[in-house]
Amino acid sequence: MKLYLLSILSLVFLNVHAQDISLQTKIDSIVTSNMELYMIPGISIGVVSNGSILYTKGYGVKEVHTTQKIESQSVFHTASVSKLLTAQAIMLLVEEGKINLEDRLVDVISTLNYSDKRVEEIDIKSLLNHTSGLPDINNYHWQNNHQSDKALSSYIQNNKLKTKYTPNTVYKYSNLGYDILGLLIEKVSGQYFEDYIADQLLNPIQMGDSDFRYFKIKDELKVKPHTKKGNSVMVRKTYPYTREHAPSSTLNASSIDLSKWMNYFLKQLLNSDSNNIYYQMQNSSTSVYDHIGLGFQIFEIDGYKVIGHFGGDRGFRSLLLMIPEKNIGAVVLGNCDYNEDYRQEILKPILKLLLKE
Repeated sequence: MKLYLLSILSLVFLNVHAQDISLQTKIDSIVTSNMELYMIPGISIGVVSNGSILYTKGYGVKEVHTTQKIESQSVFHTASVSKLLTAQAIMLLVEEGKINLEDRLVDVISTLNYSDKRVEEIDIKSLLNHTSGLPDINNYHWQNNHQSDKALSSYIQNNKLKTKYTPNTVYKYSNLGYDILGLLIEKVSGQYFEDYIADQLLNPIQMGDSDFRYFKIKDELKVKPHTKKGNSVMVRKTYPYTREHAPSSTLNASSIDLSKWMNYFLKQLLNSDSNNIYYQMQNSSTSVYDHIGLGFQIFEIDGYKVIGHFGGDRGFRSLLLMIPEKNIGAVVLGNCDYNEDYRQEILKPILKLLLKE
């Protein structure tokens, strides 16, 4: 009887293992074919399902003309994927009763510089879903590489705020709005933005290699930014980091750490109701645009609702997507800023594979 049971268990193990190998082979094929097609130096991916990390892997190199291999622990600039954690931090403060989504920005940060009266109509919710009426940022001045604790507050306080649209009437993407949310987190929590994020999110989720402060990342994990000149791929001289844009743009993370974050977020959704902050974040949040939640961009694949965010900056591209109904998700990080369609051309087929599992 024991031998019979052992034989059955062995067959089950071999079958599951074969399925995993088949899935991984298919994922590898999707990634490598896109890398070859688009001349991508390096990519890292993470795939999660039902609370487990199914697969993380690095492909290619950290820097062209070297043999420094990308690993699943390699740390990339994720650009606007950063906004998901900034939004989550805001919602934690809402959950604690320290702020409300309807609170006016000027009431929370009383020292803002503005003469445009419409600024007084901006509430926290409109900053989260890009309906504040504030413009986007034209130049990030990454070459400044500011690292001072006061960089964010100085940037916002020295910026004379002016709206382009009446708040809550138009959806217009605004990185400035998210940098302001970072300062709001500092004002309400009494901590620097990055410290609050680390204490409340990165450390509890065990995202040990990730940080919004590039200067905190271990040298052996760093990845170089690349661009293309003609048919040649080259390293960018400037890494996209300066501290005043941390809340909108500077989460530096690995695919394995972001896989942990996806599993954490999906778990919260499983245990949520309509009053839960995570449930609110992933739902459409404004009548002027259906495809934006509170931080999340909203998509659809094969009839399923997909939530996540694109990221793009000088030298880097990223995309994180989750399908809450199926408890699955995937992230792709790339160290180049050209032929950016590779992000969805990698992730969409991977998610469709997971839907068939």
